[in-house]
Amino acid sequence: MHYRFVLLILLFAMTWLPGLSLAQNAIEQNFAHDQPQIVIAHRSAEMAGSPENSLAWIEYGIGRGVDMVHINPQLTADGKYVLMHDPTLNRTTDVETAFPEGPPTGPTREQRGGLDYVRDYTLEEIQRLHIVGAGDASTHKVPTLSEAIDLVDGRTLIALGLKSYEIDSLAQTLRPHDTKNLLLFELYFSGTDQSKLRELAEATGLGVGVALFRSRDYLMDLEGILAQLGPHLRMVSVGSARLTPEFLARVEELHLHLAISGWSNTEDSALVDGDDPGPWLAVLNSGYSAMTDYPEVVLELLSR
Repeated sequence: MHYRFVLLILLFAMTWLPGLSLAQNAIEQNFAHDQPQIVIAHRSAEMAGSPENSLAWIEYGIGRGVDMVHINPQLTADGKYVLMHDPTLNRTTDVETAFPEGPPTGPTREQRGGLDYVRDYTLEEIQRLHIVGAGDASTHKVPTLSEAIDLVDGRTLIALGLKSYEIDSLAQTLRPHDTKNLLLFELYFSGTDQSKLRELAEATGLGVGVALFRSRDYLMDLEGILAQLGPHLRMVSVGSARLTPEFLARVEELHLHLAISGWSNTEDSALVDGDDPGPWLAVLNSGYSAMTDYPEVVLELLSR
């Protein structure tokens, strides 16, 4: 009777106390070799018409069973982080209507070549904007990074696609949160210096995923990024066209998680242009994870 009572109390606590959710996800748990592949919603994924990097987009992905969402923090003029892919606000918000003269404290829009940069606006100013281009734009505000992490609340994994950031301020922003479900994510161009990314990984204790972007030799670039990141490297994302046995063997040897980036390659284009799931089925049947602009279709291919 005593043990049953303790178990009930524990279940109650895990359900209701902050940070103790039964649905908690963790990077290490999901990247373990005995776990199934994961479906990653690329930041531009089509999900019920919700705009990218919005709270509605994130919530829909969680509800549909997406295993990881890809979001992008950008640094504001006053050192805060909002979700925005572009360094500018013009494509995805009504900034030109809300601020006809450009940033209140300058520089002017004209001085910026007709563009409004995130880093020229304070958080308070950006919170006046609405995300445009999907459904009822008036319902979508630009969220902060903290709001997004709080909304997820461990229910799915997060690929934190790094844009403009400072090591100290981003680490401080993440510090109050449970970050076991977060992965730092960055594009890696062959030969580039990744010391800032390494320092961020060291400051936050988070693992890193990299997309070997426009790579002509995955194995060479894997060795290049590994030399810079060492044990912080947890995932590599590549296209399927240049996979070689040597590269796959090295990924296996290093116990890295491998995701195929179909959003810019054969898999997603086959779905869109030819209604052909064959390329994605080949990826999934090989046991690789998927980063896609069409996560719902990929989930259906996995019978989920």
